Amino acid sequence: MEPDRILDLFPPPPRTLHFRELSRRLDTARPDRPALWDALGRMVEDGLLERHQGSHYGRPLGPSTTVGTLTVNPRGFGFVAREDEGDDLYVDARDLGGAHHRDRVKVRVIAGRRGRLAAEVIEVLDRGTHTFVATLRESRAGRWLVPRDARLPDIVQIDGPVDARDGDLVAAAFESWPDQSEAGAEPANARVIKVFGREGQAARETDMAVYDLGLRVEFPDEVEAAAAAFGDVIDPAEVERRRDLRGLPLLTIDPDSARDFDDAVHAAPLPGGGWRMTVAVADVAHYVRPGEPLDVEARARSFSVYLPDRVLPMLPHPLSSGLCSLRPDEERLAMVTEFDVAPDGTRGPASCSEAVILSHGRLTYDEAAAMLGLSGRPPRPGRPEHEPLRPVLEALVEATRALRAMRRRRGRLDLDTAEPKVRFAPDGSVAGITTYSRHEAHRLVEEAMVATNEAIAQQFVDAEHPAVFRVHDDPSEEGLTRFAAHAELLGAHLPEGADETLRSLDRWLERLDDHPRKPLLHMLLLRAMARAEYRAECTPHYGLGAPAYLHFTSPIRRYPDLAVHRLVKAALAGRAGQTLGELAGVARETTRQERVTVEAEREVMALYKALAMQHHVGEVCEGFVMGLSESGIFVQLEQHHVEGMVRFDKPGGPRFRLTRDGMTLVEPRSGEKFTLGDTVRVRIHDVSLRERRIELALARPPARLARKAPRKGKSGRGGRARTFRPGRRRR
Repeated sequence: MEPDRILDLFPPPPRTLHFRELSRRLDTARPDRPALWDALGRMVEDGLLERHQGSHYGRPLGPSTTVGTLTVNPRGFGFVAREDEGDDLYVDARDLGGAHHRDRVKVRVIAGRRGRLAAEVIEVLDRGTHTFVATLRESRAGRWLVPRDARLPDIVQIDGPVDARDGDLVAAAFESWPDQSEAGAEPANARVIKVFGREGQAARETDMAVYDLGLRVEFPDEVEAAAAAFGDVIDPAEVERRRDLRGLPLLTIDPDSARDFDDAVHAAPLPGGGWRMTVAVADVAHYVRPGEPLDVEARARSFSVYLPDRVLPMLPHPLSSGLCSLRPDEERLAMVTEFDVAPDGTRGPASCSEAVILSHGRLTYDEAAAMLGLSGRPPRPGRPEHEPLRPVLEALVEATRALRAMRRRRGRLDLDTAEPKVRFAPDGSVAGITTYSRHEAHRLVEEAMVATNEAIAQQFVDAEHPAVFRVHDDPSEEGLTRFAAHAELLGAHLPEGADETLRSLDRWLERLDDHPRKPLLHMLLLRAMARAEYRAECTPHYGLGAPAYLHFTSPIRRYPDLAVHRLVKAALAGRAGQTLGELAGVARETTRQERVTVEAEREVMALYKALAMQHHVGEVCEGFVMGLSESGIFVQLEQHHVEGMVRFDKPGGPRFRLTRDGMTLVEPRSGEKFTLGDTVRVRIHDVSLRERRIELALARPPARLARKAPRKGKSGRGGRARTFRPGRRRR
């Protein structure tokens, strides 16, 4: 294959092409794909292309610079996650150039130790931390802040008055950072926004966790004012201009704790069979206009952050839980998508329109399940105001079951990873951790949203228009091979064909329902998957088995959805939308911010788990090994739905070593060993709220119970681990 022809197909850096997409553009037949692999390999060797993670290739970014997000280790050094999808770059503490944890930076690639690439920061593009927790210090020379996070500046000056004393813990928001280009620049400045008091007294750990994660907590005054200016009444002229669907009995189905309602749904049987489905989504784009203060703040946040006891919304409350929320019996502006669903689950062409709607009822998932008998019990009457909606619910169940069956035939990964849920006592304290109980009412809403998102994505693909797509690359061969070995170790032998097609892998997952380590297997497979992200160019979504996918149904809480709404509105009006370059910027920024949001939600949940377990110190309980390192074993405590670590790296203790395959931890002298899935008895030794850590110790004398999962069995290949071959997967 001619390198020039291949090179012409690649976009400018840092954008890349997946091998599968390149094969499609070259119209490469399956037998010729090995030759394409070889050609790409030679082009990489010649410096014409660079290979990135997930079988992506791209033009070289340049001689020495790239852009990424900096993660700083408490010991001073850092790593940059590159936006061009190359491997992370090590940054020595001397080369940070005034950058701090979570900053978006431009770096120069340099030669590192042992022949590995490293980087030095040459410019801070965006600051990644906005709030922090610090100790206020005071002396005759003045007052200043010392952040608790060692990855932030050592000293921060206080901007404005503050009613606090020396030693008080406070939350602060950065007002300015020093100009790193100036020698001897002044320290960063921040204003105090909350005083916690002395540590151990009135400080609330949850509040401190939120501020310490550097999130945007408060909205600027001009943003709050812009949201309040809309009032709570829709402009009658706008109602008159739009399609009137107030008579259609749409309904919302959400968690009982929901306060903002993005979507409302409706379904009705068609005379010839099948169903007409209608999905109404809040028209946030009508209120949040590009470049205005509301839009600038929403883009900076990109997502609402959902924490156990609160939400940090992307939009101020007058919009997020007010004028944009599809509350029952209130007129709302919406973007409405309609499509037919055939009895076999095939989705017909979709149409989209601007409308005014009225939600006729709000049900929780449990209420919907009870009315339809979806929770293993006979159907029962709903509240009087909900009974007229029963035919809509019944049609929704039938239509979404057909859609789900179609996706199952097509192939998708139905991973069921238990999500933790905090139980609160009446006084607001943490009573314990449980997990969400999911039933078909949850899946009903999910299927309706997935179908809508696919339908809108396909419209953009058919029109050859750019958008902000949600993509999920094929998993790497290395990751799937490692998972295959783990599954074999746990006795979950992969049948013939499970390594060849997504559909076969999904069938294998379905047969795991009775496996004692089903949650662990699902978690390990999730780890083997590539991470979903946003891109301006469409590639398939592996996990959903969808050729095209995007996010459209949650514009109150996700900025990519808002960006897509604007594109749909532009298409309806016959106007051009944003350019490919502009959409690539939105995709890049929101992907980066999504990772910050996920990290924040994970960190706060870890804090709540520690709060729940601080009353169980000394308790002996049972768990299973969910992870290994030479420092110790990570144990899932099934009774409490939390994770902790048994450390083996303490001075004077036994020294364990990982086997070459990374699946067993062995103490060479005694022969004691631990393997993934092993059942162990442990004692809850210590809990640290500050470090969000649960420390465990082996119950003495050290003992392992009989393993619940079988070790060996017939696999068709002598019990050895199967090797996945993603190249043989159905395309």
